[in-house]
Amino acid sequence: MTRTQVALILVLVAACGSKKQKSDATAGSDGAATGSGSAVSNPAELAASYDTKCVGGDLEACRSLAILYTEGVGVTPDPKRATALFGQACNGGNLAACNQIALALSEGLGVDKDPAKAVEIYQRTCDAGHMLACRNLGLMLRDGRGVTADLERAATLLDKACAGNAPYACTNAGDLDATRARTATGSGAEPLWKAMLAHFQKGCDAGDATACRQLGVAYLDGRGLPKSTSAAGVWLDRGCRGDEPVSCRILGAMRVQGLGMPRDLDGGKKLLARACDRKDAEACTVLKTFDAGAGSGSAGSGDGSR
Repeated sequence: MTRTQVALILVLVAACGSKKQKSDATAGSDGAATGSGSAVSNPAELAASYDTKCVGGDLEACRSLAILYTEGVGVTPDPKRATALFGQACNGGNLAACNQIALALSEGLGVDKDPAKAVEIYQRTCDAGHMLACRNLGLMLRDGRGVTADLERAATLLDKACAGNAPYACTNAGDLDATRARTATGSGAEPLWKAMLAHFQKGCDAGDATACRQLGVAYLDGRGLPKSTSAAGVWLDRGCRGDEPVSCRILGAMRVQGLGMPRDLDGGKKLLARACDRKDAEACTVLKTFDAGAGSGSAGSGDGSR
């Protein structure tokens, strides 16, 4: 493998680690409106159905109607109306609605922005057993939003949310494990690296393709385990199959270069094109580089594994 090719893979790995997790941006989501078993398919009729049920005291219908007002499905978008409905459902004991009220307060959606109040509501909702609120509270503590940053407490909450199967919590927990491991002294880093790997594997197995990619990158970097390009390829393939574009980009570059697997120029370029089609700008750049001939040199016949 040429020095240029090695440098290119290192750039790809470093770049993928610098991207902010998209899962952070979906921190408050409790999924689409589900209502109370309604079979109505027309959005306007669905909204009317939820409205009637909400007036009749169905708290989940109130929450579902709020989601429709948030997204403008079947109704005119109205963040204030959505927040009022979330509040109504939360006051009645609907924990998912309480989580979404906290999100509204943290982001200023239909209500004055108040991260400190959001932290209070997340805490109460987490204490009541809603794991997504525990995850969101962990992110607030991680970032110091509305509360003094506390990475140890954030890690505890994210681990709890991961164990409770909150979406993306395992990936968040693994990312925080890695952050803490990098600054740990002495033998303190080893258990954090192990925790990172366990969190990423649980997240990947739960269907979060970003966690699969993070495991692949861990094998490429040798973080918490010996380097292995062949093992990295296995996890990156899982991430790419889950439609995670950075996984497809790295795996595509590895196939073009024969790194950890037999060299496959056409197959690798298809993966790069797939990532590019999914708006991964770096994949588009790398694809152009290979098209210009940077990836045409021999990468050897070995599998590139450790």
